[in-house]
This record gives sequence, structure tokens and C-alpha cells, in this order.
Amino acid sequence: MNVLLKKPWILDRQLSELNAELVAEGFRDYAARQVFQWVYFKNSQDVNSWSNIAKANRQKLAGLYDWELRPVLDRQDDGHGTRKLLIGLADGQKIETVLIPEKDHYTFCLSSQAGCPLACAFCATGAMGFRRNLTCGEIVTQVLSLRKELGAYAGKLNLVFMGMGEPLLNYANLARALRLICAADGLNISPRHVTVSTAGILENLKNLEADFPQVKIAFSLNASDPQLRAELMPIARKERLEDLLAHLRGHKRRQRITFEYVLLAGINDSPAQARQLAKLIQGIPSKVNLIPYNATPRLPFRRPTEVAVESFRAILLEKGLTVVTRWSKGEGIRSACGQLAVFGGSS
Repeated sequence: MNVLLKKPWILDRQLSELNAELVAEGFRDYAARQVFQWVYFKNSQDVNSWSNIAKANRQKLAGLYDWELRPVLDRQDDGHGTRKLLIGLADGQKIETVLIPEKDHYTFCLSSQAGCPLACAFCATGAMGFRRNLTCGEIVTQVLSLRKELGAYAGKLNLVFMGMGEPLLNYANLARALRLICAADGLNISPRHVTVSTAGILENLKNLEADFPQVKIAFSLNASDPQLRAELMPIARKERLEDLLAHLRGHKRRQRITFEYVLLAGINDSPAQARQLAKLIQGIPSKVNLIPYNATPRLPFRRPTEVAVESFRAILLEKGLTVVTRWSKGEGIRSACGQLAVFGGSS
């Protein structure tokens, strides 16, 4: 199914773009900010309910743009607060996004592509294949939909681009979405509460650091040996690990790098590999997230035992590294790290 929208989508507009368009339509120059206040701050996309805008102007606005969030086709809850939404896009593609409860806040796990072109061996999204990049609006609609799930909650939110896709292969739309997410007139979420995870797209990593210096970076490492990493993550044949590490080591930044390391039983979880990992990232201000593999049908990998995970962690701690073991939430509804995928639907 290929549906062409007759009206531009409001979520694809930056404030300056909307202002220029509305002024050209005869609106006052404050109208765009009023619209943004309703759409983002109040999370209301029903133009007819906007009480501080004259009825005639509301009717005119209704005819200019598509105001609707993309529909939530399905939601699954693991019984402990983790919730996964299946969102339908205008052309029939589908994406998944996840709400994760934490001790004192909520985390939104966001997708940047429908599918993923990287084909990492251990990732369900990679097995799904690549459909297309998401637009700015398709990224932002996930945030607004997840906020609606929280009702009146107004506390801290963390946003992590760790869902479907490689964010830095969709940098133009990611950057537009980040501007809406972080802008005071948009969603007003501090960039310090946003993390972008990447397998390592060096040029766009540099762009992200220049454009959004407060956004946190998580680097999917997953192997300390370049050859093994290339077997697990084909992108490593193009984006050399030594080049990426040299950049991470040589470029000063406000936030520590998070190295993500998915532990695969019998593949990358030996004591020798832990020592090699510690040596590899020595000197880079960082922390290590150890992620015991989350089982995925169709894929041949296994999760290490808790003893093996703790042994690996202990070696890193002995070497002076900051280490967190991330036992993923939502595994029962296939919303944990590496499990997001939509098989079927549009292609």
C-alpha cells in the first residue's frame, strides 16, 4: 500500500518553517509558537480543542496540515511496566518503540529506521532487513505516543535511540527530530537526557558531536578483536574499529562514551576477551554496558551463564573500568535489546 498524504505533516515541520508558512497564509507571527505549544507541550493534536486560537483560525489550520500521530496498531505489556507499541506508518510500514520504567524516571527506546541495513548477526532487526529511513515526524510521533501512555506524568524522561535501525545512517532526519525534541518550544527534553547508539558511522558521529555536543553517545562494540567484530557486524568491514577508537580517544567531549557489549556465549565472553576489551578502550573516558544476549528465534546465539557474565564483569572492574550489567527488561514481549523486528507488512 502506498498512501500519499495530501497535506504536509505538522510533525515534519521545524518552528521556523511553520512560522514562514503560517505568516504566508495570513497568520500572526506568534501563531506558530501557539501551535507548537499545543502539539508538543500539551501533546494535543486536536486543532478544534485549542482554546486560545480563534475558531476561524482553527478551521483554517485544520485544512493546512495533517495533525494526527501515526496510529498505535498494537501494544504489549510485560506485566512489570515495560510496554511495546507497534506503530503504523502512512505507507504501510510498521515500527516498534518501547516504554521502560526505571527507578526514578521512564526511558523511551526509539527507532530511527524501518528495519536496519547493518545485518548484525545477533540482532532481530538486522534479520528483518532494511525498509527505509524514518522521517523526522515518524521519529517524533514515537515520543508523543509514548508520552500519551504515561498520562499526567511530568517527571524525568530519558530518550535512547536504540530501537530499530542505525540512527547515524539517517542523520538528516535524526538531527531534525533532535531539534524538535530538545527545543524549548518543542518537547523541551534536555539533550543530556538523550542517547544515540551507533555501530560506528564515523563522519556522522562527528556531525552529531558538532551539532549536539550534550547528547550522549553509546558505541556498539561487541567484540575486542576487529576480525570477530567484522563477522558479527558487517559494517566493521567499512568503518574500521581503529579509526573509530582513535576518534573517541582523541576528541574531547562533555559526556563519557558508553561502550555496549552484547555477551554471546562461547563467542565473545571469555576471560581473555575481557582483558583484551579493557586494553582496547584504555584511556577513553567511558563506561561499559554489558548486555547478556536476549534470545531471538531464527538466530543461533545463546546467553552466557550468570557466572560467565559476572566473571567477565569482574575482570573489567579489576582493570579500573566502570561497568554496568544490563539485564534487559521486556524480554517476554520481545522488546529487549536486539529483539525489535516487524516481519511482514509493506516492503
